Amino acid sequence: MPAHKLVLDEVFEQPYKLLAIHSSVEEFKLAYLLNKHIDLKLARTPKDIDLHKGDESSLFAHFIYEDLQKYCTYHLVNNVARQEGRSGSDLDSLFSEDHLAVKKSFLLPEFKQVDFLVKIEDELDAISTKMLISRILEIPQVSTAYAIDFHRIKTKENLIFD
Repeated sequence: MPAHKLVLDEVFEQPYKLLAIHSSVEEFKLAYLLNKHIDLKLARTPKDIDLHKGDESSLFAHFIYEDLQKYCTYHLVNNVARQEGRSGSDLDSLFSEDHLAVKKSFLLPEFKQVDFLVKIEDELDAISTKMLISRILEIPQVSTAYAIDFHRIKTKENLIFD
C-alpha cells in the first residue's frame, strides 16, 4: 500500500496590512509619537518578540493596541535588534574589553533599511492605509513611511506574534 503524503502549500494567513517606518528615534519614543498623532494607545507587551536563528536569539521590542470599536489590532515592532558582544578574534588580546562588536539582526531581513514595522490586523478593512501613512508622515521625527506589499515578504513566519 503506498504511503500518503500530504503537502501544505499555503498556510492559512490572517489578512493584515504592513507599514514600514524609517526613523532614528527609540521604539518607546515612536510609540509615544504614534499615540499622540494618530490617537492610538500602543503599550509595550510584557514579552518582546524572541527570534531564534541557530544558537543565537534576538529580541525585538513589541507594542500593541487593540481597537475594539474598529475590530483591528495594531502592532509596532522594531525591525532591527542590536546585541553587543566580544569579537572572536580579540578574545586573547590584552585589550579585549575595548573591542565590543555590535551585531544587528533583522525581523524581516529582506527589508534591512526599515527601522520599524506596523502590522495592522484589520478584520473589517476599516483602516485606510493611505490616510494612516499620511498621518504618520506628519510626524517630524519620521523620515518616511510606506506600505509593504504582502507578496514581497519572504519571511512571513516572523510576523506571527502569538
